[in-house]
Amino acid sequence: MTATTATVVTTEEVAAWTGPPLYLFIGISTAGSSVHRAFPVWAPVFAPGACLRGVDLPEDADPEQFRRLLVAMRDNPAVHGAVVTSHKLRLHRAAHDLLDAADTLVHLTHEINSLDTRDGVRAFARDAESLDVVLRVPGVLHGGAPLVCIGAGGSAIALLLATRLDVPATITAGAPVPAAAARPLTILGRRQASLDEIAGVAQRCGIDQEGPDLVLATDSVSYRARLTDLPAGSVVINATGLGKTAPGSPLAGPEAFPPGIVAWDFNYRGPLTFLEQARAAGVPTEDGWDYFLAGWSCALAAITGTELTDERFADLVARSSSLRP
Repeated sequence: MTATTATVVTTEEVAAWTGPPLYLFIGISTAGSSVHRAFPVWAPVFAPGACLRGVDLPEDADPEQFRRLLVAMRDNPAVHGAVVTSHKLRLHRAAHDLLDAADTLVHLTHEINSLDTRDGVRAFARDAESLDVVLRVPGVLHGGAPLVCIGAGGSAIALLLATRLDVPATITAGAPVPAAAARPLTILGRRQASLDEIAGVAQRCGIDQEGPDLVLATDSVSYRARLTDLPAGSVVINATGLGKTAPGSPLAGPEAFPPGIVAWDFNYRGPLTFLEQARAAGVPTEDGWDYFLAGWSCALAAITGTELTDERFADLVARSSSLRP
């Protein structure tokens, strides 16, 4: 198919694409994302002349759907790559044998967040790099204060690596390079299997002796109990998806936020109930906008071989300021 103004395409349309260089956005419901407005702002930095289209795959997509999409990308020279925001683990499980190369973070995490399909299929896992970028920016998230992550999914794994590894050195070396200092980290998860998966990543990285504290916590009462004695400056993170992919917050109300902490929601759009509660409690808040920008910047930099310096990221944040919801 030739270029289309539709924001979402099918696997069959990917295979038939004959328009300008195409980058894909693989998720569950991609049409409403701010990235469709942001990509034209970023393209001159990463991929001049390229365009972006979403590909929606359901949460219960079978392995063959991922394999068909990857083959369609690989076999069409007009398709240059993809950023994967959902299905990172499922994509790896379904199609890892189709990869020609993968960076060390793919091997450590068993997930894929970006693909370069210009010459074979190269896979990257750069979520840890994106959190490393955000945590380096001076502000309330920067420093050595404890982090408490409510939610034990892929973002929690990225946070583990960002606080336990020297991520840029790890990418360069092709093997885990421990950070100079390990920031205190507690991860609260509803499922023991998710916590076990995080423990497995820590073991593969050789950082299991550095924590984190993995806690099975199944409701707002058990979450609150872990926040009671946090020192001032601690960062409490909503990594559950509640407030975006589903309504609500992992915490029952403003009374659950101790004074002196910082509330950080990895979401940047939606009701953001977690941050509403935090503001009512009078504590500082951060949303997920910079994490969103860093995630896409690191993924696109990996695909295109562009160096993402702190200065370049600051420029991208400034370019994107008018796009913030």
